[in-house]
Amino acid sequence: MSNEKLTTYMNELLAYNKHFLTVVRSQKTDSKVQNTKAIELMHHIDMAITTQIAAMEKFDDLIGESNMDAIKNTAAKVAGKVAGGIDSMREDPVSKMLRDDYAALSMQASGYTMLYTVATALDRDDLAEFSKSSLEKTAQLITETSQTLPYVVASEFMEDESDALKVAEKALEETQEAWKPENMFEEA
Repeated sequence: MSNEKLTTYMNELLAYNKHFLTVVRSQKTDSKVQNTKAIELMHHIDMAITTQIAAMEKFDDLIGESNMDAIKNTAAKVAGKVAGGIDSMREDPVSKMLRDDYAALSMQASGYTMLYTVATALDRDDLAEFSKSSLEKTAQLITETSQTLPYVVASEFMEDESDALKVAEKALEETQEAWKPENMFEEA
């Protein structure tokens, strides 16, 4: 049963990553995406997910032909959810695209945490190391997204570029305070 759980987690995360990559690539080609920070972030997300998918597909004991039906079924479920997001994305400003990417990266991070835990329990050191390094990259992308959002929001909200930059820098400084270690472990 445990190997079955590992296969399930791996296949679901692979399907999720493939669809998330489709969304990010659609965003990158959207004519609304003009902000250089947003373009750079989307490129980083694209490259990370592409690398992670390629690495996942090398675990062919978990992604073999016998598991392709499971991947297709999972992909179909994920595709339905992602399709709704892509349709609304066409109308959304770039800031909302990045907000959705932030949420998607958070979901991806939880998937890597789950995969790491099961791989560790089953003494799959190779998969645990992959999961941990992928989680670290995903955490970096979540941070980069949170640091890019103020610039994109300010540029969408304000016409004067100089004023937008000042507001974005203030917002970045102030919002990043929330992520300081002393704030992370405070009792609610």
